Amino acid sequence: MVRDLSRRFVELRKRAGMTQQDVADAMGRTRAGKRLVGRLERGGVASASLLTVAEYLRAVRARFRDLKDVLDRYTSLAIPEPRRKRAEAAPLPRVGTGGPWTWNTMPIPRRNWVVSRVPKQDEELAALRLRRRAGYWVLRKVFEHFLHSELAAVGISPASRLRRTTAQYGRKVFGALFHTRGRKESKRQERLARLRAWAEQQHLVAPVPEYMEAAVKLVFDDMAAHDELDWMPPADEAHAVMAMKAKHRVVTDAQMCLAEWAEVASRYNVALMTIYERPYRAALDVADSARCDARTLARYRGAALRAANIARTTAPDTPRRKQSVKDWSATDWPREIERRLLERMLAAALETWDALLPTLPPRPGPRPV
Repeated sequence: MVRDLSRRFVELRKRAGMTQQDVADAMGRTRAGKRLVGRLERGGVASASLLTVAEYLRAVRARFRDLKDVLDRYTSLAIPEPRRKRAEAAPLPRVGTGGPWTWNTMPIPRRNWVVSRVPKQDEELAALRLRRRAGYWVLRKVFEHFLHSELAAVGISPASRLRRTTAQYGRKVFGALFHTRGRKESKRQERLARLRAWAEQQHLVAPVPEYMEAAVKLVFDDMAAHDELDWMPPADEAHAVMAMKAKHRVVTDAQMCLAEWAEVASRYNVALMTIYERPYRAALDVADSARCDARTLARYRGAALRAANIARTTAPDTPRRKQSVKDWSATDWPREIERRLLERMLAAALETWDALLPTLPPRPGPRPV
């Protein structure tokens, strides 16, 4: 019926001598109307509302009676018997009576056989499948923490492409080992060989894939020895796990690296802002010792802030600091400011900052991608 209605819509539009855009304009849907008309003529009438069909017919100057023969042909079809009733009425398969039961005497099931289950059994099977899938995601979470600690022990930089590719290879190896257990263990070597070929395409360094494969096999065997591979969480916990999107069920190695980097960067910035005030105070104390008026002291405060910025942004004994000191001396300062006092302020700020540098926490490296 859907196919016949779509063809009828095309016939009605062509009979009216209109294009799809003309029909969309007549329906009052200039922007997205052409896509809507195209969907109706390609079978989208199955999900269209009665109002949309009426708008289309009005746009092409047609009536509902133009669709009457298609609808009557469909409504005249016989109503099929419900599948559950057919399953209950069908006789149960019987075992051959020629002797003891064997596989040869069992009738071969056909495709059109309907298998009926008790609704309670269906609910139990669905809950069991849900718990099993949730158990796999919990296992993935445990494995991701192992992967993170292993990559950190090897010393691969968190901000490098090698780290991302190696972590992805470790996940693929774990998935291959997990999904080739039991009767599928004969396919394990084939899947691992394909993963090694994938590692070569990603230009992984030669010892890294072998090391990761051995490490993943070791932790996988340890999980199997402690019966952790078939563990399933309770039903409520499984529902909570599966209710989340797949990308939120596991904290990946990249997310752990980013969290660790953010923590180090936060500690460094807090310590930096804490000691940043000290070189400014040291330079300002030198200016206060001159006992000048309030207007001149305000200008000295601006110079003290600039001295603290020079100390913070330059390292000791570097060309950048030498250039900053030279620019400081060449600045056209106001007449009220003494040059010697400025040099003492800059020296006090630099000396205070250099003395505080060893107390800073380690500087965060490049941000993980």
